[in-house]
Amino acid sequence: MRQFPVILIPPEVQRIALSKPATPKLSPPPRLTSSEQPQPINIQEAIALSLGLIVVVALVTTFAKELGIMLLIVGTVALVLRIRYQFLTYKKRYQSYQNTLQNYFKKLETYSREEVGHEQKLAIAHSPERILEFRHQQFQKFFAKIPPIENAITITKIKSPDRDQSAIDDFGITLQQHLSGTLYQGVKLYIPSVNQDWLPTLTYIDPALNVHIAIEIIGDSESAANLMQKDLSDRFLVDSGWIMIKFSQKQILQSSAQCCKEFAKLLDRLSLDTSVLANFESISDLVPVKI
Repeated sequence: MRQFPVILIPPEVQRIALSKPATPKLSPPPRLTSSEQPQPINIQEAIALSLGLIVVVALVTTFAKELGIMLLIVGTVALVLRIRYQFLTYKKRYQSYQNTLQNYFKKLETYSREEVGHEQKLAIAHSPERILEFRHQQFQKFFAKIPPIENAITITKIKSPDRDQSAIDDFGITLQQHLSGTLYQGVKLYIPSVNQDWLPTLTYIDPALNVHIAIEIIGDSESAANLMQKDLSDRFLVDSGWIMIKFSQKQILQSSAQCCKEFAKLLDRLSLDTSVLANFESISDLVPVKI
């Protein structure tokens, strides 16, 4: 038992339908290399050095008193010179800190302007029109590999006396009124995997993108063997770049307008033609059926 509608889309088409233009790059924000304002004397450093000196002198004095005294004198002199050096270089260090701070604020102001410009570029690059244009360019390259269809016949407004075929004709004629591309009948394509010709009910071709969408109507009495053979054909066609949508015969007979909307939703979802779906806003969604 299968549920309809069935939609088969090549993976690359699905990827393109979700793609967006590359995001403009923005350089990382500036960083302040030193956040602490210098002090005339680093009290914490002086205390740490003093305590360290006391500990070392105490340990050395335990084994050699004279050496400990000499170490205390040398260490004290070095500590005093270190503190004096800090005091004498304070003005220079403070001025360097102020220069760094001013330079940071200048860079931050420049970055703020770059950030605003980046947001504007991003809004333009990811606008709906630009995204659609970007996707269509990729679609044109992808669908270019599909060869042109020969001996195809455009759908006619002359209805068949057969009830089922007349319903299919109504569906095709109604749908064609809203499409930029063309619906064809009688398309024939040889499928090597099943060694026979494949004939979809209808084929939609958009000349601008060369997109090919096969519309198939599956009857309630289709045999399992026939459906399996069609699955092999489907795999070949999807690998060749075709998109496929399958409706049950019951859906076409009872919900033709809803089937048209389902096709329009497919075009909209894949960004192939976003103008069609608006024509079916008042139509309810198609109810899936199982056969």
